[in-house]
Amino acid sequence: MAVSSIDASATEHGASDHEAVLRHLSVILGDVPPVDARPDAVSLFRTRVAEHGERVRALRDSVSPLFVVNGDLTAYATGGGMLPELILVGDNPGRREFEQSVYLCVQGRAGAMAHSFFDGIFGAGSFRSKVMVLNKSSFHTPRTVGLTEAMRGDPALAEAIRRDQEENARLIADSVALLGVPVVTIGMESGGTTFQSFRKTLESRYRTHGNPPAVFQGKRLAGPFRKVPHFSLSKIFCRNADAAWNAALDGFLARHAAVPGLRTDNGNVSSKLLLGLGDGALLADYLDRVILGNGG
Repeated sequence: MAVSSIDASATEHGASDHEAVLRHLSVILGDVPPVDARPDAVSLFRTRVAEHGERVRALRDSVSPLFVVNGDLTAYATGGGMLPELILVGDNPGRREFEQSVYLCVQGRAGAMAHSFFDGIFGAGSFRSKVMVLNKSSFHTPRTVGLTEAMRGDPALAEAIRRDQEENARLIADSVALLGVPVVTIGMESGGTTFQSFRKTLESRYRTHGNPPAVFQGKRLAGPFRKVPHFSLSKIFCRNADAAWNAALDGFLARHAAVPGLRTDNGNVSSKLLLGLGDGALLADYLDRVILGNGG
């Protein structure tokens, strides 16, 4: 399921690893520091995450209290802390995220399902140490449509929201370049102007980095960016209007036809059964083949 041109297979480059590192440093820092002062990729990633938190806190304190800081990111900014294996990107913080200062919090239905899914793969309680959750926008509205309304009603706020989207996009592209992690956008938003700044900046930043590849659990992916249905209402386990998504879902069900009840009467994957079995290999196969698109 392609988001845009950046979802295509990453371009092969003849540049050496050293040249790639210099490119990433130049893109992120502006000027490449002397050899003895250059940060390693992990340190630079942690710095970028810390800067992200500081920036959103400043927006919350000076522009609007509706800008939401994701408290879970602190662990990634801390030296010696965990590193994500995958980035999930949502639209913007909803009510529970605003209340908890955590994105995709476990108290919500979609968050609970996401936690259950990834904990089943990585181990109980591991979601926050393996999956970094970011949003296109850090500004809270009860529903995403409210973001458009907020931007229409206040030009100064609209500019702050647009700039926030751009910075969120840069962090995501930088994380792909520095860590080689895949990015999964949940939700089927497409077109329109609400997240236009995010989309354009993500594409531009990624290209500037030289279209770096992503690797997940030792497997190089065809492209680092995937856009999939949301965990809300179990949409991520259901058929939709996208033929490629449906083919991948059908392929998964065919491979696991021996699992009773996995296929629902309407041809979807039973989320209740899939999550309830606690079968890490089965969940990992769904992540790899359907969500990340390594079908076949």
